[in-house]
Amino acid sequence: MGDSRLELDGEHVRAQLLSGRGTNGGSSLVVDGTTQSHVNPLDPLDLQLEYTRLIAAMIDGCREPRRPLRVLHLGAGALTIPRYVGATRPGSVQHVVELHRELFEFVLAALPLADDVQLTVEFDDGRQAVERAVQTAGGYDLAVVDVFSGSISPRHMSTQGFFASLARLLAPDGIVIVNTLATEGLVVSREVTATLRSGFADVLALAAPPVVEGTSLGNIVVAASAVPLPGEEFLRRADTGPRPIGLLRDESLVSFVGDALPRRDGDQRD
Repeated sequence: MGDSRLELDGEHVRAQLLSGRGTNGGSSLVVDGTTQSHVNPLDPLDLQLEYTRLIAAMIDGCREPRRPLRVLHLGAGALTIPRYVGATRPGSVQHVVELHRELFEFVLAALPLADDVQLTVEFDDGRQAVERAVQTAGGYDLAVVDVFSGSISPRHMSTQGFFASLARLLAPDGIVIVNTLATEGLVVSREVTATLRSGFADVLALAAPPVVEGTSLGNIVVAASAVPLPGEEFLRRADTGPRPIGLLRDESLVSFVGDALPRRDGDQRD
């Protein structure tokens, strides 16, 4: 039967895996008191959390079905998205950068990956890993940035300098997908979007309208690329959950960003 609650009291991170939390089973990963992921290893297509469905909609809509992809994941969580990519796009090659080895090993010990998921991992700060990789790697179709410490995302992985380095790891038509948490005043989401707009030709976002309006908790997932993005296809695939999803691009995205400024290395804004 197994434990319904597994706990990690590590040197740098505290986490729990809570089983039976989804409508179809699976487990939720709680890190430092914040639910970060839900995963159902028996059904990798079972995406219980809204932000994972938004990321999946972008992945599904960016290339023809079942085409293998090269994907860079910054932040591992419960490996929900790598499992999803492995199930929907067999043969995909995926690389994960995770800061906390103990968290990664804790998750995999309880919830192993399917044998056919091709995944490599390195344990390091995501920005350091990206800046090191630009010397030797590249050609990724997707880079998924989903990095949090509890509910806080590290600022140094959301600046113009960071995204410039990340862009060098992408194929010419590659896409960056960034998960942002809707904090008070949407400050983080707006600044991250402004930063991406300053460095990429096309940027859009998916979110539930109440999240954008500031009347509900949730996530705003932003995509950026050097080539035009299929926003309507992203929206068609995303708008299938329990609450409607909206697409922000062009004028609506400009309005959302408002007077938010791009994030730069060395600035002192919170």
